[in-house]
Amino acid sequence: MSDIVEKPEIKGEVRVPSLNATQGSISTPIAGVVTAQIGSGEHALNSIVYRTILWSFICGGLLSAAVVGVALTRGSTTPFVDVKDVWSILVPQITLALGYLFGKGK
Repeated sequence: MSDIVEKPEIKGEVRVPSLNATQGSISTPIAGVVTAQIGSGEHALNSIVYRTILWSFICGGLLSAAVVGVALTRGSTTPFVDVKDVWSILVPQITLALGYLFGKGK
């Protein structure tokens, strides 16, 4: 018995994979659902800030309308006092997001 194992001959051709990388980049972005929606890298950070501001205004508007509607159906004479409480929660979030967006250094 012989302990020598013969290696099979490898057939085929060797190709260098083609990557769609940008000039000077060593990697390609990974495409995914979240990346398609908000972007990647610096774009993702800015996109999240913009979405935070957008949804804060949407939620604030809807909650304000709901608070005014409930207050008016209950016969309140000053329904807009309760609206101030809604916006006292959302305004700091919007201010924080804007401060991050415009205050960060490059």
